[in-house]
Amino acid sequence: MCGMVRLAGVLLDRMESRTDTQQSMVPDGSSNDDLPGYPNTIEDVSTGASISFLEDSVDEQGAYLLMEGVLPPGIDSGPARLHPRAEAHSEVVAGQADVTVRGEIHTLLPGESLTIEIGEAHSIRNSGTDTLVVRTTLRPPGEFEGAIRALYEASAGGEPDLLAVAAVLSHYRADVRLAVIPWWLQRPLLSVLAKISTVLGQNPIR
Repeated sequence: MCGMVRLAGVLLDRMESRTDTQQSMVPDGSSNDDLPGYPNTIEDVSTGASISFLEDSVDEQGAYLLMEGVLPPGIDSGPARLHPRAEAHSEVVAGQADVTVRGEIHTLLPGESLTIEIGEAHSIRNSGTDTLVVRTTLRPPGEFEGAIRALYEASAGGEPDLLAVAAVLSHYRADVRLAVIPWWLQRPLLSVLAKISTVLGQNPIR
């Protein structure tokens, strides 16, 4: 029990450090079941970072989600995360990116790209002096866009709702996970916190 309490503290600290920079994010549409058309953008007005969802479609390789992320100098994408069932191919359009994959840093310049395989922990940081623009194709898209929108909704408009964030991470566990805590420990904790958020009326998943 003491171990679970300590684990809860670590996870909530990690969530808080991430959501503190997201609480000013303004989503274009907040419903997970009624996503806006394309293109559409979510912006973090506190840092100038943004993510634009450009296209959700199908080609000869199957279904994909095309996104474009913008990070000002010195800003990163937050704690390492992973996609349990999707592959991401990211290409730098402008600026300089340090992409960390499984602890190894890859520095990418405009025109250079990197494929992040299913389940690989990754994060990205603008290591240059200009605005970083990265275009990413996620295959298959799953419900990743809904997950990101729900996380921003749970974190916007004041103090971040950590129970709501936990509920979102639990619900969208097949699409995005934090990589800082082993999943076999993270999963039961998120499940418990999600149930608490539901009882308290703080679960944003409808």
